[in-house]
Amino acid sequence: MLKDDTESDGTQGIGAGYAAFQLSKALIAQGADSEPEAQVQVAQRIARWQQVLAHAVQGTVQYGARMPMADIPVWVTLEVATGGFATGQLLAGGQLNEHEQVLAASIPGIRPGFERLDLNAWYLTDEGLDVLRGYLGTGNYRVDVAEESALLCVAWLLDQHQVDEARALIETITPFFDRLRFFPSPCAKPQSSSAQVHVFNVGEIRQRLLELRAQPRLAVQKQVIEIYLPLYDAAVAHFLLTYQDEWPCRVYPEGWPEEAASLCTRFNAFRDAEEHTIGASKPRLSELFALLEQCSGDPSSLTGRQVGRIRQIVGDFVRKHGLPDSDLHREYRSRQREDVAAPGHHVLAKAVAKRMEHFPADDGVSDLTPLLEPVTAQEANAFALAGEADLPRSIRQRVERCGSGTIAELIERGLITSGDTVARVLPAMTADIRSAGFRDPALGNLYAATYRAFRQRRSLLLVDLQSQVRLDELPWVALMEGQRQRHSLDADIARQALIEASALTLTAFPQAILPNKLLKELRALAETAGLDLPFVDEVASDIFMGEFSNKFIDAARRAGRALAGTLYARYYDIDTHILATLPDKPKSRASQPFWRRSSTSTDPLTTLCARRANAELGTWRPATNGTIIEQQQIVTTQNLSILFCELDLKTLLYPRVSSLAQACFEWICRRQQMRIEHYHGRLIMLKNTAYAWRQMIFYLSMLDESETASTIEGIEAHFVSQPIAFQEKFRPVMIGLRLAAAGRRLPQQNRTIEGARVFLGWTTESH
Repeated sequence: MLKDDTESDGTQGIGAGYAAFQLSKALIAQGADSEPEAQVQVAQRIARWQQVLAHAVQGTVQYGARMPMADIPVWVTLEVATGGFATGQLLAGGQLNEHEQVLAASIPGIRPGFERLDLNAWYLTDEGLDVLRGYLGTGNYRVDVAEESALLCVAWLLDQHQVDEARALIETITPFFDRLRFFPSPCAKPQSSSAQVHVFNVGEIRQRLLELRAQPRLAVQKQVIEIYLPLYDAAVAHFLLTYQDEWPCRVYPEGWPEEAASLCTRFNAFRDAEEHTIGASKPRLSELFALLEQCSGDPSSLTGRQVGRIRQIVGDFVRKHGLPDSDLHREYRSRQREDVAAPGHHVLAKAVAKRMEHFPADDGVSDLTPLLEPVTAQEANAFALAGEADLPRSIRQRVERCGSGTIAELIERGLITSGDTVARVLPAMTADIRSAGFRDPALGNLYAATYRAFRQRRSLLLVDLQSQVRLDELPWVALMEGQRQRHSLDADIARQALIEASALTLTAFPQAILPNKLLKELRALAETAGLDLPFVDEVASDIFMGEFSNKFIDAARRAGRALAGTLYARYYDIDTHILATLPDKPKSRASQPFWRRSSTSTDPLTTLCARRANAELGTWRPATNGTIIEQQQIVTTQNLSILFCELDLKTLLYPRVSSLAQACFEWICRRQQMRIEHYHGRLIMLKNTAYAWRQMIFYLSMLDESETASTIEGIEAHFVSQPIAFQEKFRPVMIGLRLAAAGRRLPQQNRTIEGARVFLGWTTESH
């Protein structure tokens, strides 16, 4: 039922247009890829956006709120589509998983249609609690969604004689017994140490190997070389037998028509047995066999034009390849057969996937040697291969993706390719560090498993400065947190992990701002370390509410103190005194929806950023919002000043800072010169290169005067080595760097008389 527009509370109407756009994109992509796996993914994507659109239109989900579904508490894990839109599905709900099906079949009294309700209730029986205690004792369980650890927590509380707490937790989750799975799945061994992390687990890579299909192009090539080219050779050789005075079809040796007919029969049989015809790839082959078939039946029916065509095809063949029975031609065909004799990659992939059955599916592999060995004779026999064979590079690369190691090792191997990937593996480390404060190892392991699962939870679209759901808002996690014992050693370990993770990410990807997912982990480590560090997220321009929270203001104040007198402050014309003394925003909030609020912000940081961007508040245009958000990133340094000056990465990374700045500039030059067809893609490139330029300016500002000058010389040397066209386009930006390095402050919106301009990624005009 549609809600009346007059009932809008400030979030009504969010999402319908975006959902319709995403659904249209998914529908367009429906036939773009014929691979079954891709088709399944597209179908799932279409279903998700159909659900989002239906909820948006009907008003059954309140997009922009922390609790978008009225009857579902915030601690429930929702399925969330791109952009933060809840689909209405619950990740711990839905169809029974494989473990639930097996368990339901093995326990007497489980009612069809009520399996999840009965299974949740069974785990509260003596028999079920014993199973949970066994999981806690061995650690052989897997928590994929945070809800799956709730009954494990109940079992632990009961063992600690904390009956009231256990009863309260049961009362909280019992209303959802019929909808949500509150118990884990068993696994072969406990989660591996956080010192060893992996990007993909064995099960994921094994599935990808099994889904690898034969490449049609290679299959056709193999078929042509092994079947059709020998027939081609035979047809040419057979026509050569009819030559006289350099013309074919003049003499026919005894038995020639019968042999010609036999060749044609073989050719037609192979061609008809295939779904495709060979004519598209070898048109002369098909033409020659058509003439051979006609000649074998009635040579006199050939016209002079057809005989001339036979002469041309045969002559071209001999000139290019030699006579079919010559040694040179035989060697050439032999090399061709060797080129295609190797088994198909999809077959080798299945052989490797078979090896992976002996490894835990939900873990990585520290020693990949057994998986990367050549195919053995036994495997060759099992998979109908010609013999032992080395694994091709493409298969090896796929297998290597499930390799485990330290974060630094995975970055070095090229398995971690961005800050987002660091964020994907870091929760394993953070979980272990945060679980170290529990006296009981079983509870620590349970907390770590819950933490890892919670970190897979996707963020919701939120408005009005609401915060995402925190881990300790899960009722069973709140009870676990009450058992934590804080030690100074744990804080030291967390601080060191925070330093290492930040330093590794910035060193590996100096051009990129820290992604929001990674910032979640850094905040968790900072909290465990007892550090007050106001990490700020990247704000999306299309949902910016026209104000920043006090966390952003705190970050700006700290940046102001750190940036005084630096190249960064001159380049971006920052009054560091004003920045360092920004007041907090008033605590009172407007009650009306965000789009009806006054354009006069009560937030001093937003007012400052809008003034610097020469932008009007309250327009709600993404491009205008983007210019304001970019200024926020400039004045806060988007976490760099926090890391370098308060976490003291400046001291740790000082020997590398010059190379980080150089790497940023070289990355900018490459990206700026990429050929990008789509307009939106070019806008993203401009934004990312402007952000990389800002990172570079900050790194330069962390160096002393002589090293700054030396690094800029290296940047200039790289610049003059670029194509002239790029130099002409980028010269105003380089002039700006030179002026700021010489002590000049730059206007943010206009060119200087020297032609310099500040490199910004967002604008409401053309770049």
